[in-house]
Amino acid sequence: EFRRVLFRSEDFAKLQTLAETAQQERGLQGHVWIATSGSTASSAAAIKLVALSKTALIASAQSVNQYLQSTAQDTWAQVLPHFHVGGLGIEIRAQLAGAKVIKALQDGKWDVEHFFRTVAHGKCTLGALVPTQVYDLVVGGYKCPSTMRAIVVGGGAFDGTLYEQARSLGWPVLPSYGMTETASQIATASLNSLQSEQYPEIELLSHAEARTDAEGFIEVRAKSLFTCYAQNTDQGIRHWDPKEDGWFKSEDRGEVIGRTLKISGRTKDYIKIGGEGSNVASLRLQMEAAAMDMNPLWPMQATMLDMPSDRLGSEIHMVTTLGQADAEALAETYGKRVMPYEKIRMIHYVDEIPRTDLGKIMWSALRGKL
Repeated sequence: EFRRVLFRSEDFAKLQTLAETAQQERGLQGHVWIATSGSTASSAAAIKLVALSKTALIASAQSVNQYLQSTAQDTWAQVLPHFHVGGLGIEIRAQLAGAKVIKALQDGKWDVEHFFRTVAHGKCTLGALVPTQVYDLVVGGYKCPSTMRAIVVGGGAFDGTLYEQARSLGWPVLPSYGMTETASQIATASLNSLQSEQYPEIELLSHAEARTDAEGFIEVRAKSLFTCYAQNTDQGIRHWDPKEDGWFKSEDRGEVIGRTLKISGRTKDYIKIGGEGSNVASLRLQMEAAAMDMNPLWPMQATMLDMPSDRLGSEIHMVTTLGQADAEALAETYGKRVMPYEKIRMIHYVDEIPRTDLGKIMWSALRGKL
């Protein structure tokens, strides 16, 4: 099962055949198929699918409910689409707890004013957002209604500056870590963290374990782990289970200290600039922070890419919809926050920065504009 959304009919048909074939050949029952972002796929029809058992989805929902102390008295504000594991997870959590769910999208699309009014009028108590949506609340200066007691934030890097600004407006945001392969979050800031304004650590939920391998990659074992992948390839349909002894090796590096998880970035974010190691994801957060300080609207109008360099191996470029004067001012301010070798070496001006329905940048499409 997965939604006929964002795909052409012929691509959807190929993905549907892929899921049905893999399910039959592996003898799977009671599974849901979720499409990954597909940023590395050669075409929409080649997007990788993740098979999640209903047992895994329920295990995740039960653990989240326990962690958030959710009961039948709660009301979820739902703005995450059901074809993403986050949106599907909210529905399952609510069903298990007997909680209510209120749709908070405007005609199926995110609208910050509509979300705010829905939360206020519906007296919502729980929610889940991506950082882009939190950003919209902050830029709009929306103060959190008193009924809202916790909002899980996932689906991307959550900058400390943005966190502090959201908290100053009363939004009870809880940074989290998870992925489609784990049926949503496996680590989240605690409810107790809301008693402080300091950026919180994230803690593993009861259904999950984590460790790091010799190279520093996060490995996960959880009741909510996916069953297998499936993908259309040039050699035909492929389905496989990458887990070893029940452990799944993620693409993220980090540390596990007791039950605390510290994520430092994805493999693809680690680059060498003139022999010096750098983390592109961390640099993007520095740019977002610099942009937010200069103009609250700018973080959505500029980002960065690592580009190949004959001399340095890699170098940092800015991509922006800003005018030249503003872009150069932002590049200069950003440059004061980072090491000299991490400064912007070229600025690319584009008409738009392509994003998904949840506000994530479509990196392949963005590179295609350069």
